[in-house]
Amino acid sequence: MTQAPAMLDRLLDRARLRRAPGRPAQVHVSVTDRCFLPCRHCDIWKNEDPDLPGAAWEDLIDRLGPWLAPAGMNFVGGEPLLRKDLESLMARAVQRGFTVSFNTNGWLVTDKRARAIAQAGVRTAYVSMDGFEKATVDHSRGRAGSWDKAMAALDRLQGAGVPQVVVATILHAGNAAEIEALLAFVRSRGLQLVVQPLYQNFGNNVYDPDWWRGSELFPHDPAALSAVEAALDRLSTERLRGGPVQNAAEQLQAMKAHFSQPGVDNRHICRAGHSDLSFDPQGRVRLCYFLEPVGTIFDPTPLPVMWDAVTTLRRRWEVSRCGRACNLLNCNFERGEG
Repeated sequence: MTQAPAMLDRLLDRARLRRAPGRPAQVHVSVTDRCFLPCRHCDIWKNEDPDLPGAAWEDLIDRLGPWLAPAGMNFVGGEPLLRKDLESLMARAVQRGFTVSFNTNGWLVTDKRARAIAQAGVRTAYVSMDGFEKATVDHSRGRAGSWDKAMAALDRLQGAGVPQVVVATILHAGNAAEIEALLAFVRSRGLQLVVQPLYQNFGNNVYDPDWWRGSELFPHDPAALSAVEAALDRLSTERLRGGPVQNAAEQLQAMKAHFSQPGVDNRHICRAGHSDLSFDPQGRVRLCYFLEPVGTIFDPTPLPVMWDAVTTLRRRWEVSRCGRACNLLNCNFERGEG
């Protein structure tokens, strides 16, 4: 009996199909493509697609609840706080049994909205801050005042009582030297820190293996690479000693190879489409943002059926054979111990 699932998986693999190990454990809901910060590492702000009406997302949350709760549900964008109904959508997800988080650049976190976010039952707020120095953060985010807004958002969200507030940092050549100061800051404030490696600009679904060659933030010279590697070692040490770093040490060490050989397959497993399910701002159902969607939220096919449909099994097989480095991003990395 124990050999039957393994045999089935081998047969499916020959047909270029792959099952998921179970239901999705994390749902990513991208409720808007709108943003107003011209970040150096992101092109989402260039998009002009209108938002879907709130009723479409409410219906999706209602349908996902009986199937997936109490999975995690992360609300992202663009800048999700551009939606006036974000707090209402997040409260609905909490009411349906999900553990809710969201990402923000901090600009729109007023005292009133911070209270509304906490009252909605949001468990975790991720505030983007790419470094510790004001000049570094403002440069990375493409707009003066970004550091001030992020710091104020951290204060307001903590003050409103959001249980977990996390500084989210894109690690790159321009901020690697500030990791020690950033760690000291989050420790002193009772915050958490999570890092993503610099990658191809978000918002462009056309994969470019040479993206790093034209990136001003990539560590092109040996000194810059050494600084990034030292930062990753420091973060790994902090994680292993129980410090406020959310990334697994295994993930942080894998990022070193990503920065030294960005075009080489790192051989790590990607969880996209295996334990994570994503919905883009147009309502398309995606396992991976660089692959074609497997449906839309408007299709008559029930989402649990779509999760196990042939098209989805084929896309999941494609993910398992992918050699791109985006498997190191936090939403894709298979978390290990560390």
